[in-house]
Amino acid sequence: MASKKVILNKLRILITQEFDSAEAAFQFFDKNEDGYLTKKELKKLIKKAKVNSLLSGVVADTMISGLDKDKDKRFNWQEFKAASASLIEEGLSKEENA
Repeated sequence: MASKKVILNKLRILITQEFDSAEAAFQFFDKNEDGYLTKKELKKLIKKAKVNSLLSGVVADTMISGLDKDKDKRFNWQEFKAASASLIEEGLSKEENA
């Protein structure tokens, strides 16, 4: 099973290499354009990051439970932005230390 570190790295790569910005990634996966990423939409993002599809539901649940500040069981743009910024900063600090 992929470790948390591997999964986060795959998500970071997807957001930084496949999209011009975290906002572009958010808008791409917000299929119904309601301003939120639901568990179903998050699972698509996770699968697009090449995380094992069997794990996508577990990873989506973990992300929502850990990063959903208002506890409405979905990500709004501000929550996604904060999570993405954290992922990107972590990646940059790893590159600096390499």
